[in-house]
Amino acid sequence: MSNSNTPYDDAFRTLLTDCSRLIIPVVNVLFDGNYGLDDEVNLFQNESFITAGSDEKRITDSNFSVGPNLNQRYHIECQCKPDGSVIVRVFEYATQIAISTAESDTDNTSFNLPKSGVLYLHSTKNTKEHTITVVAPNGKKLSYAVPVIRMYDYSLEKLIDKRLWFLIPFYFFNFNLEEMDSSEEKIQEMQKTYRDLWDKMDGFVDNGLITEFEKAAIKAMCDKVAEALSNKYRNVQKGVETVMGGQVLDYEAKRIARAAAEKAAKETAKEVEEATSIEAVKNMISFGVQEEKILSKYPKSVYEKALKLVEQENSQPKEM
Repeated sequence: MSNSNTPYDDAFRTLLTDCSRLIIPVVNVLFDGNYGLDDEVNLFQNESFITAGSDEKRITDSNFSVGPNLNQRYHIECQCKPDGSVIVRVFEYATQIAISTAESDTDNTSFNLPKSGVLYLHSTKNTKEHTITVVAPNGKKLSYAVPVIRMYDYSLEKLIDKRLWFLIPFYFFNFNLEEMDSSEEKIQEMQKTYRDLWDKMDGFVDNGLITEFEKAAIKAMCDKVAEALSNKYRNVQKGVETVMGGQVLDYEAKRIARAAAEKAAKETAKEVEEATSIEAVKNMISFGVQEEKILSKYPKSVYEKALKLVEQENSQPKEM
C-alpha cells in the first residue's frame, strides 16, 4: 500500500517548505535543542523507495538539518491518530535517511540515524514516546526513543508562549466538532478564538517575531486544516467559512513574493539594458559623434549619464 497524503500532511510539508525556520522551536521542544530562529534550516529529499513485496515510493513528512552540521538530520512525522504502523514507518524513513548520509572508509561504514519524532494530531493520555530497539547480527542492541508532541496537550496560549507557531494550524484538532455542530454558542466561541488569534498574529508581525509572509502562511494552513476537518459538520463548516476563508496553497503572500521576484527580475533586466546603452553612448561621445545624432537614438537621461562618466574619466590624472 502506497503512502497517501492527507490535507494535514500537505499543510505540514507546505509550511515546512515555505517557512522553514518556524520548525526550529518544534525541534527544540521534541529533542531538547537550543537552536535560535536565525539558525539555517536545510531541507533534503523526502522521497524514498521502500521494498515491501514491490518497490514503492514513500514520502516522509520531513528530512532536514538545523545549523552547520548537515549530517545531523531531523525527521518529524505528522500523524493523525496513533496506530501500530507509525513507528515502523518512522524507522523505515530513518534508515533511508541514514543511507543517504552514510560515511565509508576502507574498513568501516557509519550510518547516522536521524533524530526522529512524531507529531500526533489526535491522541490520548496513553499516547507516549516509543522506544526503537535494533538488534545487530552479533546480538548487540541499540535502543533510542522517538519523542512525541501531542496537540492534545497544547492550548493556543501554550503554543504562542513556546513560539510553536508552526503547530497553530493543527490546533483545530482540539475542538469537539460533533458537539460544536449542535451548539451555536460553541461555534461562536471558536470564531472568537480565531479572530483573537489573527489579531495576535498581527501583533507578532508588528513586533518582528514573524514576517507578514509567515503570518499569511500560518493562516492559510489554518484554513486548509479547518476546512478539511469540518467537512462532515455542516454548521461548523459555515462557521469556519466566516472566520477562515481565503486561498489555501496559493495564498496571498506567495503571490506577493512572486510579484516581487518578477519585478526584481524586470528591474535587473532594465538596469542591464541601461548600462549597455550608457557604454554605447560613452563610445559615441569619445569618437566625437554629435549630441543631436546621439539623442536621436538614445534618451537624454542616458546621454547625460554617459557624458558625466566621460567627464569624470577625462578629469582623472593620466599615468605617464
